[in-house]
Amino acid sequence: MKDTLQQLVVKVNKKFENDPKYREKLKSLSRSINLEFDGKDNYHFYLKDSHLSDVEEGKIEADINVMVSSDVFNKILAKEIDPLTAYLTKQIRIKASLMDKLLISDLLK
Repeated sequence: MKDTLQQLVVKVNKKFENDPKYREKLKSLSRSINLEFDGKDNYHFYLKDSHLSDVEEGKIEADINVMVSSDVFNKILAKEIDPLTAYLTKQIRIKASLMDKLLISDLLK
């Protein structure tokens, strides 16, 4: 799963590089993000200055905490499930402010 997450980080960072409007929109945000898969595997990374850090293993006290099965997460990345639909049907749980929940949805697109 770490490799899949790192590929997502690379994709989002390329979007920051290639889309000045997107980069400007998130430039002032600084967030820590923890993802828990299948109730056991944890990974985290940081958003700062319109850039996502590399993925690291382990759980941290984060601003945004996402709990999801690896199967559902892969379906979201493959665009088989919309992130908002997954959230509304409780296939993905996010502990964060409303603004941060929208941020996660945006990052997963």
